Amino acid sequence: MSPAPTGGSRRALRTQVVAHRGHSAAAPENSLEALRLAVEARADLVECDVRLASDGIPVVSHDADLQRLAGRSIRIADTPAAVLEAVANDAGASVLPLTRLMAAALGRLPLMLDVKSTDPLVLETIAQAAREARFREEDIVLGLRVPELVEPARAFLPDAVVLALHGASAPAGAFLAAGVRLVRLWEAATDRDAVRELTDQGAVVWVTTGGPGTGRAVGDVTEEALSALLRTGIAGVLVNDPGLAHAVRARDVAAPRVA
Repeated sequence: MSPAPTGGSRRALRTQVVAHRGHSAAAPENSLEALRLAVEARADLVECDVRLASDGIPVVSHDADLQRLAGRSIRIADTPAAVLEAVANDAGASVLPLTRLMAAALGRLPLMLDVKSTDPLVLETIAQAAREARFREEDIVLGLRVPELVEPARAFLPDAVVLALHGASAPAGAFLAAGVRLVRLWEAATDRDAVRELTDQGAVVWVTTGGPGTGRAVGDVTEEALSALLRTGIAGVLVNDPGLAHAVRARDVAAPRVA
C-alpha cells in the first residue's frame, strides 16, 4: 500500500487520485466520514492538513483558526487539541488529533500530510503520532513548504516520501537540490511543458486542482479540466471528489487514442 510515486511516463493509467481533505465534496473536510467516503470512492491516498495545537498535539486542520469551520476566532496554535475538537464538533466540523485519523486510515489508505508549519518540531510530533497509531512511515507522504525541512523530515521519518509544496520563496529547484523528487504544481501552472521541464530533471509531478487562476475552490475540478490534466503526464492529482477523478481516469485510459 506504499504511496511511492509512479513515473509520469505512465500518464493517466497510473495517475494517483489523492482525496483532498478526504472526500470533502461529500463530507466535512478532514473528518473520519470524509476518509471513509474516500475509501469507498477508491482514492489512492487521502490528503490532510497538519498543525500543532497549544499542547503540542498534531491536529488535522487546514486553517490556522476555527473562523471558517466554526465561526470562532480560536487559533489552533493557542488552543489544546481536545478543545479544538469539541468546538469543531459543536459546529458540525472536524478537527481531529492526527493519531486518530491515522488509526482510521491504518490498512486502508496512505496519507499525504500537508505540513502547515515550518518548525521541525511538527515532524517529530508526526513521527510520534505514527508510532502511537502503528501507522507505517512507508504510507506517509510529507508535503513540505521549505527545503530546510527536508533533512529533519528524513531524520524523524526516514521511510516517508517527501513532496515539495514549492512556491515563489522556495522554488522546485531548491527541493530537487535537496534530493526531493516528488513535486506539487497548481492546476493553473500545469501544462505539458511545465510537467516535462520537471520530469526532465528526474521529478514526479502531482497537481492540486482548482485554486489560483482557475475560478474554482481548491480541489474542485471539472471533468474537462481533469481530463486535460491527465494528458500532461502528471503522476497524481488532488481533488475534492475522488469518485469523479476515478471515473475520469478510468474513462480516459479506456478511450482509444486518436493519432
